[in-house]
Amino acid sequence: MAGPLAGRRVVDVSIMAAGPWIGSLLGELGADVIKIEPPAGDGTRWVEPLQRGMGTNYMCLNVNKRSVVLDLKAEEGRNAALELLRSADVFIQNFRGGVIDRLGLGYDVLHSLNPQLVYCSVSGFGEEGPLANEACADFIMQAYSGFARLNGCPGDEFEAFRFTGFIDLTTSIVAVEAVLAALLDRDKAGKGQKVEVSMLKSAMEMQSTRMAELLGADEEPGPRGSNSPNLMPDGAYQALDGEIFLTVHNDRQWKGFCAALEQADLADDSRFASNALRLSNGDVLDAILTPIFAARPMIWWMRALERAGVPCALAQNFETLRYHSQVRDNGMIAEIDTQEWGRVLVGGLPWHFSKTPGMILPPPVPGGATESVLDELRRRSPADFQEVGGS
Repeated sequence: MAGPLAGRRVVDVSIMAAGPWIGSLLGELGADVIKIEPPAGDGTRWVEPLQRGMGTNYMCLNVNKRSVVLDLKAEEGRNAALELLRSADVFIQNFRGGVIDRLGLGYDVLHSLNPQLVYCSVSGFGEEGPLANEACADFIMQAYSGFARLNGCPGDEFEAFRFTGFIDLTTSIVAVEAVLAALLDRDKAGKGQKVEVSMLKSAMEMQSTRMAELLGADEEPGPRGSNSPNLMPDGAYQALDGEIFLTVHNDRQWKGFCAALEQADLADDSRFASNALRLSNGDVLDAILTPIFAARPMIWWMRALERAGVPCALAQNFETLRYHSQVRDNGMIAEIDTQEWGRVLVGGLPWHFSKTPGMILPPPVPGGATESVLDELRRRSPADFQEVGGS
């Protein structure tokens, strides 16, 4: 069964992470996504770890695509790309400022060629301002946007989330929302438009609650370990055999929390009578709670807190999580068999459609669709269309 974007064609010239995952998500929704790679290939092909010589990041970020190798710096390759874009619905690029224009694939050129095209441009810092042409990466944006100053424990060195690319992938999600909205508008208005998304803007949007905290705080929040600046208790506690994460959202849950700990006197302690008081006396409360949790195993606390209606979870490792029935029953991880790289583990579909379900197809062999796509162009193009492409 085809997904809701069946019949739409996406041409994706983006590289690395924030751009390519946009194309994969659109492909999972049913779009025909053609990834144009340079002869040297997308750099994620060689990012460790590798599986049979191919970067696993390349695989998971480029599912549901066909790969065509074109040299966009050469006239023949650029002409082939323009021919593809003549009838495309969406174009995705995330090169540094000025590069896409030098390649002859800027917005004005493509809008003139195909007025219905939705042109998605992803940048690091935005397309205006002094940093518009600067290169960026997830790790760099974590530092620039302030995330790195929030991670870690109080007094420790600054930290960044590694091996997740969470600003990269959040930018992709924001871009997909924008592309879908632009397609809806095109269906009404008859013309496409340019959609600009930046990693910095996406990072700032993710910090909306932090901005709200600044309005009510005397100073900027700093690292707090696992503790929240908004709720208390809300964080990780060391049980006898591992960590348990919990959160108490309101006074009703606070009473249940105290009952689960068999500490009824805490519920009546005037120092902790409200969330605001618990935050003010957080160090005192933590000193009371730490030895209590350390006395019993994680599973004991899980059952006690669940019975009391207190949200809680064990700190899973991914190897355990991937086999959890909750994850498997909801298709949150997909295992794909590929001829070239064996079994590949990727994220499952992030949504469910009752009538037009999407699907996950294997990542492409780089350049594997070059000949078939160019044959299609030859059939519909003038007789003098030149042969292009490469391996």
